[in-house]
Amino acid sequence: MIRKAASLIALSLLVLPACGDKDDDNNDNVVEEIPTNYVGLYKTDCIANSVLDLSHTIRTVDIQADGGFSRTEEYFGSDNCQDSGLKLRVDGTVQEKGDLPENPQLDMLNFSVSDVFITVNSDALRATLNTTKFCGISDWAVGQEREVSGADCRGFTIKKGDVVQEVVDDRDGTLYFGNNFALLLNKTDDRPTAIDEKVPYHKQ
Repeated sequence: MIRKAASLIALSLLVLPACGDKDDDNNDNVVEEIPTNYVGLYKTDCIANSVLDLSHTIRTVDIQADGGFSRTEEYFGSDNCQDSGLKLRVDGTVQEKGDLPENPQLDMLNFSVSDVFITVNSDALRATLNTTKFCGISDWAVGQEREVSGADCRGFTIKKGDVVQEVVDDRDGTLYFGNNFALLLNKTDDRPTAIDEKVPYHKQ
């Protein structure tokens, strides 16, 4: 049961690209590629999304004027998102790549991963992760953020420099991303061609 639980965490939380595509574009124009029109903090509603005994989640993305971003996914054990069980945070940089050729209404963004952190906020989950030495760590502590970049998390290694190709639609300040943006999941190297209409990110 414990091994199954840890496997579910790995599959549900930490499937980042193992060998993300590097951008071949000339980096001399990085400043112009910063998506300044998206700068700000955006947050989803409390949405149903089950992991272990946690049932709901809130996602946020903070896009900074210098081209940095911080992406979080926090899981809760109730439908009002009050009792946090676990939090994943991914930091890195983001670049704007122009309109999506298949749908010019959508803008292409590339998210480059720099660091990945996990915070456990549940005693039960802490015990499970310690027993299985999840990400090679056997001393998880409640409320303590741990850096897991490059760690082997039961077959999934999250590396600095991985690039997630995404799309975004800005609707009067509310952002809609493609399916790869769910925890920066990127099971293929393909950029999405449609957005996830069910998960709006509201500007704070």
